[in-house]
Amino acid sequence: MRKKTIYSLLVVLVLIGLCWGGYKLLNRGAPVTAAIATVDAAATEAGSEYKPLKDSTGGVPGMSLAAQDDELGLYFNPDNAQIAIKQLKSGQVWYSNPTGANDDSIAQPFEKGTMNSQFMLTFRDKVMNEVTFGSYVDSVEKKQFTVESIKNGVRVVYTLGDSSKGVAALPKLISKTRLQEKVLDKLDEATAKYVSLRYYSSKSNPDVMELIEEQVKKDLVLKKMVDAFAKAGYTEEDLAADNAENGADGGNAGSAKAKFVIPLEYRLNDGKLSVRIPVGSIEETKGFTLRTIELMNFFGAAGTSEQGYILVPDGSGSLIYFNNGKINDDHYSQVVYGQDHTDNSTRRSQVSESARMPVFGMKSGDTAWYGVIDKGEALASINADISGKTNSYNHAYASFQVRAEDSLFMYSGGKESEIPILTKSLYAGDIEVSYGFLNGAKANYAGIAAEYRSTLADGAGLQPLAASENKLPFYVDVIGATTKTKSVLGVPYEALNAVTTFKQAGMMADEMNEQGIDNIRMRMLGWSAGGVYHEPSAAKPLGKLGGTSGFKKLADKLKNSGGALYPDTAFLHVYEDTLGFAPSSDAARFTTREVALQAPINRALNRMDSDLGLFYLLSPSKLPAFIDRFSSRYSKLGLSSLSLRDLGEELNGDYRASRVVNRQTAKSIAADGFNSLHSEYADLMVDGGNSYSLPYASHIIDAPMSSSGFNITDESVPFYELVMHGYADYTGEPINQSTEQDPSKQLLKLLEYGASPRFVWTYESSTEFKFTKFDYWYATQYTDWLDQAADLYKKADQVLAPLRSVPMTNHEKLQEGVYRSTFGNGTTITVNYNDTAVTVDGVSIDSNQYVIGGEGA
Repeated sequence: MRKKTIYSLLVVLVLIGLCWGGYKLLNRGAPVTAAIATVDAAATEAGSEYKPLKDSTGGVPGMSLAAQDDELGLYFNPDNAQIAIKQLKSGQVWYSNPTGANDDSIAQPFEKGTMNSQFMLTFRDKVMNEVTFGSYVDSVEKKQFTVESIKNGVRVVYTLGDSSKGVAALPKLISKTRLQEKVLDKLDEATAKYVSLRYYSSKSNPDVMELIEEQVKKDLVLKKMVDAFAKAGYTEEDLAADNAENGADGGNAGSAKAKFVIPLEYRLNDGKLSVRIPVGSIEETKGFTLRTIELMNFFGAAGTSEQGYILVPDGSGSLIYFNNGKINDDHYSQVVYGQDHTDNSTRRSQVSESARMPVFGMKSGDTAWYGVIDKGEALASINADISGKTNSYNHAYASFQVRAEDSLFMYSGGKESEIPILTKSLYAGDIEVSYGFLNGAKANYAGIAAEYRSTLADGAGLQPLAASENKLPFYVDVIGATTKTKSVLGVPYEALNAVTTFKQAGMMADEMNEQGIDNIRMRMLGWSAGGVYHEPSAAKPLGKLGGTSGFKKLADKLKNSGGALYPDTAFLHVYEDTLGFAPSSDAARFTTREVALQAPINRALNRMDSDLGLFYLLSPSKLPAFIDRFSSRYSKLGLSSLSLRDLGEELNGDYRASRVVNRQTAKSIAADGFNSLHSEYADLMVDGGNSYSLPYASHIIDAPMSSSGFNITDESVPFYELVMHGYADYTGEPINQSTEQDPSKQLLKLLEYGASPRFVWTYESSTEFKFTKFDYWYATQYTDWLDQAADLYKKADQVLAPLRSVPMTNHEKLQEGVYRSTFGNGTTITVNYNDTAVTVDGVSIDSNQYVIGGEGA
């Protein structure tokens, strides 16, 4: 009996061990990449005493020459720490701060402080209130800054806040012997008595004296005590020794005041101004948590007498005209690369295009400047505002969220309270913006686009398209399998529903070819396990659609007709919790430490709706492992083409306490992922096209073809297209899903923006999507659209095919509703969106028509 009991216990223990081991194995997840340790920071060089250079250019009044290259002079004012940039050839000067800031009639004192500052920062105090400091009011006016010369520039080290010694400079606990020897014996009798009256024998140890905190709360008393210890020669080393000896926690740091030490560097580099803050070198006071930094808020600001515009990267690009009078509208502010979805909010704040490129600028008269965020761009927002609100200047700048923050909602007694939660670690890399300067015919958004294209080519390896006789690409998204709720004996389950098999997709391609549509670029959604919302790393063609043999026949058919098949895969959204994915380990975490589980937005409710399907956000630290796992399977299919649904479209961090991955690191990991995939599959199709994806993209779908139309903005422009035309083929949203259904206007938009047409089609009727989570696809049956698509394609191909590898060099608004795009070979395309004819340069253009002109026509 006893043996049976022992055996039974052993069996139970073995089973428990196996279950525990299985649980740990299933939740171990994928390996973590070493790239999470990436820090985007340059080494900080030693500075030297600031010494102005000799100036032979006439200078800038009130400033001294700090650095000079072949194109620019950097000038510095040691009294207010402001700078100016002088273009040597033209003599044009751009100031870091408005020279008339103090005389601004509508600016309040706080706003004047902002206009005189080089940066503003926000932080949380000990009770989590948000506080703002500015470099001028909180440092320069207090004479709390130092200046150093560095190579090709100058460094200013700011101490912001109260730099006076507080109660933390006094030992909270000190032995009687050391108090007597180190302090009291070195003071006059009256001062020694004053000090001794503010210490008493500790109850726990009579040989140790404890500071009477109530006695030193008043500023006058505290100052007298601190001065007494300093007079006695009591040093920081003495304080540290007493704290260590008596187990004190650094004196009384809890009573310390907010103070930050922030270095700011200006350098000239190849005709540009580089402005850098090495965030890893910032010093914070314990209990005061830095959140954001706004950099150079008023650099190159334009007053009310100037004419021009601000360029912002909203969608395709947008212009804000100076002094446009929209003083009651919100200022412009957009997060670069879109929102970080590791935000536990279930609501959508606004429907808008993303800012795909970290570029902004201003044109005033026949000059322009632009800023490119070189480092920290994934943490950045771009901001802009007009004159007439809180000050008299039009201005644009970048801000950076250097520590992630979210809100935790608590419910008690029927009331809701919101508690800010911040990550413990501060971003340790650099934030850096490079400013470039343009004159004359190049001083416009087209000139800025050309400069940014050169930046991508020189720094990121962006390559031009090879000249080719190929026709314009025709993009078609073909939906293979989705899921649909079915039931057995009243029990519901999710079943795969084939709406286009591989064979049917081939038949559709044949009909397209017969109608004159060539160069078909077919993006196949829902081709692998799980359908459109596929299993993680799924790379086996669905048997329900025709299996591997049917898949390969389709790929061969498209290749033989001059096109290609692009099987679509999502890495960042994980739709199913399978054995290959462990949410507790592999999913990202919100700042509130919860697993990042989300759902699509219900457009009617403007909030997430779990009925539309749930998905996890993959931790960036696990992305390389999932890419490797997918690639090892996908490579067996023998294709060199691949569609990436989300890798170039969104960017998320991971804020688990033990493994924080900020967005800048996540961007580096994503870029490495693109590089890895591109080395295996040279023909990549990228959705969205954030700038870090562009060097690897042969095709960009859902490229921004308009701006968000924010109230503060005045005009949408094809800035994105000016950068990318001739360097990748691109297309916008599917035409049959667009709100614009006038074929004439659809064609004009393609021609103006140099884009290819795109449709989303199914073989079966779109009624298959009714009452499913895919009801956002409507009017998708290809037979309803084939004739219109063929007509649109032929017209667009005739104009744009010869221009595929030619850069777009200019874009301009000629009159209301009339725009002209110019290409590198001299060809111009002038489009008229009006319902009446117009005359341009002596040529009449009918309503909703276009004219081809120029030297290359």
